Amino acid sequence: MTRNERNPVVIAGGGIGGLAAALACARQRVPVQLLERATQLSEVGAGIQLGPNVTRILQAWGLGAALAQVAAFPKQLQARDAQTGQVLGTLRLGERAQALYGAPYATIHRADLQGLLHRAAQSAGVDMRLGQTVQGWQGSEAALQVNTVQGLSLQASALIGADGVWSAVRQQLLGDAPARFTGHLAYRALVPQADLPTHLRSDQVTVWMGPRLHVVHYPVRSGQWLNLVAIVHGAKPDQAQDWDQAGHTQALMQAMGAVGRDLHERLASVPAWRQWALHDRAPVSAASQMAQGRVALLGDAAHPMRPY
Repeated sequence: MTRNERNPVVIAGGGIGGLAAALACARQRVPVQLLERATQLSEVGAGIQLGPNVTRILQAWGLGAALAQVAAFPKQLQARDAQTGQVLGTLRLGERAQALYGAPYATIHRADLQGLLHRAAQSAGVDMRLGQTVQGWQGSEAALQVNTVQGLSLQASALIGADGVWSAVRQQLLGDAPARFTGHLAYRALVPQADLPTHLRSDQVTVWMGPRLHVVHYPVRSGQWLNLVAIVHGAKPDQAQDWDQAGHTQALMQAMGAVGRDLHERLASVPAWRQWALHDRAPVSAASQMAQGRVALLGDAAHPMRPY
C-alpha cells in the first residue's frame, strides 16, 4: 500500500483504538473511511488510565490542551491489601512522571477520550459512517472490497479491524473460536466526589488486591468524579455480550467475601453499579496473524486482555 492509492483505508470500529488509528492515518494524508455499527458514538464503560507513553502521543497530535481540560492527573498510585487495608507499595506520579518521561500520567473517562479523538479525527478529514457493521471482505493482495451488514460496499486499500473482542474481521481473518467467558465479572461505577464523605474522596490511583478479587479507583473528569472497578469471580450472566447489565451491591459484596473495613466502606458508598462479563480469546500463535496482506487487527480484535 502507498499513500498515492486512491482507495481509502477502511477502519471497522469507532472506539478509542479505531478513532486513534483513523487520526494517525489522516495525519499522514492517507484517506480514511471509518465504519461504526452504532448509530451514534458513545463509549460504554467508565475510566481508563493513560501512561506517559500514551499522553506523549496525544500531545504530539496537538491534543495536550484538550486532554488537560477533561482528564485528572493523579499524584500517586498506591497498592493496598484488600483484607487488611495495609499499604503494600506506592509509586509517585504527578510531577515525577512528567519529569521522568516528559509527559504526564492521566486518568480519564472513556467517553471524554473518545470525544476528544472523535473531534480531532473529524477536523483531520476522516470520513465516518455510523450505523454500518462490517461483515467481511473480498479481494486479494491487489485490492479489497469491504462489505457491511447494511449493504454498503467499499473499495479499500487496506482494512483495519478495530471491532472489538467479537470482531467479524478477526473471524474471517483467523477463523478461530468465538470469544470466551473468563469466569470474571467487572462491576463499574462513576460517583461524583462531592457526593462522597470527605475521607472517601481521592486524588490518587488506588489498587486493592486480595484472593480472587481486584479493585481499582481513581479520579476522572478533572478530579470531579471517582471511577471504581471491582473484579470478582462469578457465573456467566444470561446475556453474556451485554456488558452493561445492572449490577447489585449485595451480589458484589457476596462475591468479594471478607474485605477490610476501608474497602468495604468505599464499595458500600456507591449508589449503583453496572456489571460486565469479561471475555477474551486464546492468544494468537504469532504476531504475523494480526496482519495478513492488506488486513490488520487492532486492540481487542487482535489481543483482548483482562483489565487487571
